[in-house]
Formats: sequence, structure tokens, C-alpha cells
Amino acid sequence: MKIFTFRYEKNPHKKALAAMNLALKTGKPDIRENELICDSMDTMLKIMPKSRFDVFAAIVEHKPKSIYALAQVMKKDQANVLRDVKALADIGLIKLKTIKNGNREKMTPEPLYDKVVFEFEPKKLASNE
Repeated sequence: MKIFTFRYEKNPHKKALAAMNLALKTGKPDIRENELICDSMDTMLKIMPKSRFDVFAAIVEHKPKSIYALAQVMKKDQANVLRDVKALADIGLIKLKTIKNGNREKMTPEPLYDKVVFEFEPKKLASNE
């Protein structure tokens, strides 16, 4: 099962600089292809709102042959579904495969992941004991 993780980190820049320094010293890169790190929950929810999550789930569950078929299954406007599909492709959760059908081309959305995880670790509070 291939999993994509949206990870919340309070100061991702600080960790990124530390990872770059370690990579420079050791020669081993710190590449995380299957995750996206966000510095706020608001950012995470802007990138992956419920509408996009629903579209991703429908693509994984129904394996539609076209954007039109996806919109039909979801009972949603094709233009809105297309907007979310393109955003999912930009994020890297799906790929759009173009298939020629006579003089027309249709796009088939294909999931690159089986599961999406939202990871948030609350700030640990100092104990007053």
C-alpha cells in the first residue's frame, strides 16, 4: 500500500536547514517523496480541502475512465471536478493520462497512492510537577 502523508510541523524551515546541513556533511540526501510538510493546519486544509479529498477517494474507489465519468459517479459539476482533479495532479497524488478517442482526447485520472494520511502531533506541554 502506497501512502501519502500531509505532515504538520511548526517550523519546517528549521528542520529543512538541519537536514541540508546533515546531507552536506554525510553526502546522504534527506528526500521524502511521499509527503508534504505544512507549517499550519490552515495551509494543509487549503491544499487538501474536503472536496479534493472526496475526489481523490472517488478516483481510488471507482477507477473512472474519464473526468466526465468521475463527475457522473460523484453527481457533481464536471468543471468543479476537473478543477479538483488538476489540483490533485499538481500535488502529486494522481496522474492524468491523456487518451485519444477519435478526434477527441479524454483525461483519465489515475491514483498514485492508496491512502492519504494527515499527521499532526500536538505541542507537548511542560509539566508543572
